[in-house]
Amino acid sequence: MELVDIHAADDDNSRLESKPTQEAGITHSGKEVDPSKETTSSQKSQSLQGVRLIVLLSCLFLGNFTIGFDSSCIGTLLVILTDHFDALQDIVMGRLYTFYSMKTLYVLSFTIFVAGSILTAASPTSTAFILGRAVSGLGAAGINSGMYIILAHTVPLKIQPIIFGICGAVECAALAFGPLISGSIAHADNWRINFWTIVGLGSAVALGVSVSVGHLCQNADDKQLSVTQRLKRLDWYGLATELPMTICLILSLQWAGTAYAWSNWRIILMLTITGVLAILFFVVEHIGGSNSMISLPILRQRNVAFSCVVGFCNFAALWIFANYIPIYFQVVRGANTLDSALMYLPTTLSMSICALAGGPFTSTIGYFNPALLFGSALSVTGAALMATFETHTPAARWIAYQIIYGMGVGMAFQPPFIALQTVLEKPLVPAALVLLNYVQMIGGIIFLSVSQNVFLDKLTNSLTQNIPNFNPAIAKQSGATGLKGLVPVEYQPQVVLAYNSALMDVFYIGLGLVSVGLLAALGLEWRSVKRDEEKKE
Repeated sequence: MELVDIHAADDDNSRLESKPTQEAGITHSGKEVDPSKETTSSQKSQSLQGVRLIVLLSCLFLGNFTIGFDSSCIGTLLVILTDHFDALQDIVMGRLYTFYSMKTLYVLSFTIFVAGSILTAASPTSTAFILGRAVSGLGAAGINSGMYIILAHTVPLKIQPIIFGICGAVECAALAFGPLISGSIAHADNWRINFWTIVGLGSAVALGVSVSVGHLCQNADDKQLSVTQRLKRLDWYGLATELPMTICLILSLQWAGTAYAWSNWRIILMLTITGVLAILFFVVEHIGGSNSMISLPILRQRNVAFSCVVGFCNFAALWIFANYIPIYFQVVRGANTLDSALMYLPTTLSMSICALAGGPFTSTIGYFNPALLFGSALSVTGAALMATFETHTPAARWIAYQIIYGMGVGMAFQPPFIALQTVLEKPLVPAALVLLNYVQMIGGIIFLSVSQNVFLDKLTNSLTQNIPNFNPAIAKQSGATGLKGLVPVEYQPQVVLAYNSALMDVFYIGLGLVSVGLLAALGLEWRSVKRDEEKKE
């Protein structure tokens, strides 16, 4: 693997000058241009200092904690919610951040997020609950995109690994204490209080950002655009193809093999529609040029492409383990929600510590690759070990295995975000960060659907083979713990074994994902995060 000398980048023949007709930072051939060239005043980073920076970072960290807590609630409450009821917009928000006030959009996103949380907390039915989560998801998309874009434009690149590391640690802390808090609340039969807590935290963040931070706009020239002109710059054709494409893909992956056979015409039709819409989406994005949701030329840059693969795989695996490890503890080990949250702490605490330590480590050595590679290797090791969980795995083993995996996830958390900024000019950084955030979210959504399919298929097959006259529909319609109550007592051990076997199949999916992520991490170039500051000196 070649170590690139960034100090000599000005003389590197592979770095090209961009022409006025080209997108800033990338040529039409896909190669990056010299990021040391001066940009216009409207495109410069709006670095903050002193109290304003402290207030901004405090609000962003609290916002990150709120999102992490919101995500972690579902993993712990999943069993309760399925028993109780018996039974996603990222790119668009990121595009808005390119020509609207960052502060305004961030506050608006939190307002939408809070509104969805209110609906979730007050939901009388599963339909209302899902609708509330959908509204919250729309707001969360803007929050996730906005946080990294705002940080990229207000914090110097040299210290961004530290700040991003703190962000990761804060979110991991939310993942650590979120299940504990939500589990405690749910144990007292008040699960709705979790979402009312989120409402309070979200409202505080929105208020803090709105009154303490001035306008942050990426490009001052865009302030002159009218609302109509800004709306025209949104990629409506891209949205019209991407949204139904994602829905068809997710539904086909959820239904195939469980609700319908893979050969069923419904599954074939949805997969066909997904393929056609995917082709149309990339055609539309290519034609759209600078107004596209996804800037396709930046994908030709090696670090951008491999960072997206790493982010896709690692976050998809994290979503799988975060949702199914609590099920393992609650259903297989018989723990209640509070105990399962405590048993999941080894993963989340090790994630928090290593995410916090990874930032200073990267800033000190000047390269993001060591943390990413070592973290990815630990993730693979931990995932492989967790895939050996049994019904009576000793505590020492399931604690140690979780720690190994959590350390890997924490160390590999922020390097992909830093990798993008070492090869792109400032004007292209928001598009790249939004793209990375999008592939992370879509990876989690897709593979949660795949995991659900695999889990239900393996569970129903195992129960059908081992329990006489078992109706497979019961496993799909009952809650996670309710199924055990519907099976005769003498067959309870078979139910536990079936659950454990199905969960291990899901864990193998996570193992495969982090393994691909490790291979992708090997493809990233070695570029210094100190480059910009060194060139200015």
